[in-house]
Amino acid sequence: MLHFRKYQVLLVFWAILFSTINGEFAKVFGGDALYLAPEYLGKVNFYSTSILGVATGLFVMSWNITTFILHTGRFKFLATTSQPFFKYCLNNSIFPIAFLLNLLLRSWEYQRYQQLSSVPEILLLTEGFICGYLMIIFFCFFYFFNADKNIGRRLEKKFGNPRNFLRLVMKPTQEKDENALPVHNYFSAFWRIRRARNVDHYNKHYLDSILKQHHFAAMITVACALIFLVILAFLMDYPVFRIPAGASVMIFFAFLIGVAGAYAYLLQSWAIPMVLVMLFALNWMVEHDLLDNRNKAYGLNYKERKQRPEYSVTALQQFFTQEKADSDKTSTLQILEKWKAKHAGPGKPKLIVINFSGGGLRAATWSMNVLQRLDTLMKGQLMNNTVLMTGASGGMMGASYFRALYMEKQLGRPIDMQDSSYTERISRDLLNSVFTSMAVNDFITPFRSFKIDNKRYAKDRGYAFEMQLNSNTNYSLAGTIRDYQQPEQQAIIPMLIWSATINADGRRLIISPQPVSYLCAPEYSSKVRTVRDIDGVDFTQYFAKQDALDLRVTSAIRMCATFPYVLPNVFLPSTPIVDVMDAGIRDNFGQEPSMRFLHTFRDWINENTDGVVFIQVRDTRKNDIKSIKQSMKLNDMMFDPLFTMQQHWSAMQDFVQDNELSYLEGYFPGKFHRIIFQYVPQKEDKAAALSWHLTSREKIDIAGALDNPTNQASFDSVMQMVRKPMLTDQHH
Repeated sequence: MLHFRKYQVLLVFWAILFSTINGEFAKVFGGDALYLAPEYLGKVNFYSTSILGVATGLFVMSWNITTFILHTGRFKFLATTSQPFFKYCLNNSIFPIAFLLNLLLRSWEYQRYQQLSSVPEILLLTEGFICGYLMIIFFCFFYFFNADKNIGRRLEKKFGNPRNFLRLVMKPTQEKDENALPVHNYFSAFWRIRRARNVDHYNKHYLDSILKQHHFAAMITVACALIFLVILAFLMDYPVFRIPAGASVMIFFAFLIGVAGAYAYLLQSWAIPMVLVMLFALNWMVEHDLLDNRNKAYGLNYKERKQRPEYSVTALQQFFTQEKADSDKTSTLQILEKWKAKHAGPGKPKLIVINFSGGGLRAATWSMNVLQRLDTLMKGQLMNNTVLMTGASGGMMGASYFRALYMEKQLGRPIDMQDSSYTERISRDLLNSVFTSMAVNDFITPFRSFKIDNKRYAKDRGYAFEMQLNSNTNYSLAGTIRDYQQPEQQAIIPMLIWSATINADGRRLIISPQPVSYLCAPEYSSKVRTVRDIDGVDFTQYFAKQDALDLRVTSAIRMCATFPYVLPNVFLPSTPIVDVMDAGIRDNFGQEPSMRFLHTFRDWINENTDGVVFIQVRDTRKNDIKSIKQSMKLNDMMFDPLFTMQQHWSAMQDFVQDNELSYLEGYFPGKFHRIIFQYVPQKEDKAAALSWHLTSREKIDIAGALDNPTNQASFDSVMQMVRKPMLTDQHH
């Protein structure tokens, strides 16, 4: 009950953990998987659960140590017992025991029905967790049992002979201890209850000295936890030190609790004023660039501040002129002509444009599944017939990987585009590295950095994300966007455009190795209006002096997939600086750049092709209606109005884009064919999480959605559209 009366903020950690493992907190992002299926080196096994057990033990002991420091002044009788810290932990074990039982039960259910593990495998995982947990508990108690002996020796040395010792101890003080609480009974062992001794006849200062000695011993353990986190941060580049994300969060929570307890204990009434002083100091350092851990796009040059382009409405209008747009159109027309030359022969080819929705690993895996199935049906000719690929977030991750593999194949490497191992690779976990880095690098060692050539960047969770993505994809995406410039110009591979949303004004950041400024503004007739409304920024042209073509492909993907808080916002070297976030904020389906592209080249397309096959690959059901709650809770009434727009954001984009597409179809009379592939879970309440982590069952469910009758009809439609031109090309 004392925890609910004092320092209630420490209970927040337990609330978050209980809520997470029970699927209430961060469920949609796969938060429960961090604890119920911890991955280590890409596997959920005895070692991964052992590490989680160790981390859980550290958190529980940090909780005990911190509350021991804060509360033992109210339980003076503990100073007269042997092993007072053990007695305290035993009587403070309600929360830890409840959490452990809850975690083990939920882990069993999750492993059995989500990970599809067998009973012996689950028992082995449970054994690993318990072994790791008990190892830490036994180590800590061994440490404090020795601390008891050392405290006894120090007191004996201080007071000399036993007579002096007893004279001080048994001499009661006249001061009344206002902090002490009345305690009648306590657990002295797991199976034994004893009455608490009356300590009124003991000297208060003596009892305080005993407890302070234990406090000192406890604070040493907090310092050791900090040292461990710092060491872990410096070894993050080595896979063996990338511990499961759930374990990282546990250790980080353990550190926070320990620091909070030590801080409150040392500073007492000065705690809040010192927090304010530190916040002001930190703010001053950030404001004056003494501490700059803002995330940057890897490959960009942030040093030359004088050459940074001005970011303003006037500057954008002066840069993205109609003349520049016309010049860029000419460059893209040359690409289209080379694409057309590949399909020379009787009949005109169908032009394929593919759009991919956002949605984390769910969207990446779904996109890869659809692309491989389409490529199989088209006898390996999908990329050959495709002119443009656009999209958002996770979908573009899958699209980028598939195109990178295709380019490797075109360069003569032995790549089987239908190999299922590529889908398995893109579906591998990214959440562990991101959360581990967030807990270790971002908060504990934010000063760490790395270099690319002579350019320095912060080593944060953005770095961890890209490093893990490269590892998962066998470094197929490890190059720069410059690597794709010539293959796109020669129409060896389709054009691919990454997008991001500029937070300052909602404009679209358009990332392509080709000049595409014609996508930065609607097409106006000069007779109607002379001023162009710039609603996009051509990244490679606007930041040419900042080495835009040296941008890492993984950074382009990350800028396209920057979900709030999970990944850091990327800052751009402009004046003033602006930052970008997920493309899905502006367009979660990637259709708007495609529609503007088709509208721009409508005359050439009508003259040189047999029409457009406009493919949408989305990880959510189109025109879905969420059921209205029949009964509402108080929190629903309070928060639903705030999040209504967020919940329906994708649906609203759908309605707007459907309307735009209806106008676009008019420019291609009878020659515009829209085909949709959508991930529909086999069970509505068992959809794959919007996360950077997928369970075994979720991967199977995503692959199974290919055989959904609606998607089968879509595959048939694509084949009917492209069969004749494709067969003509092959014959030629």
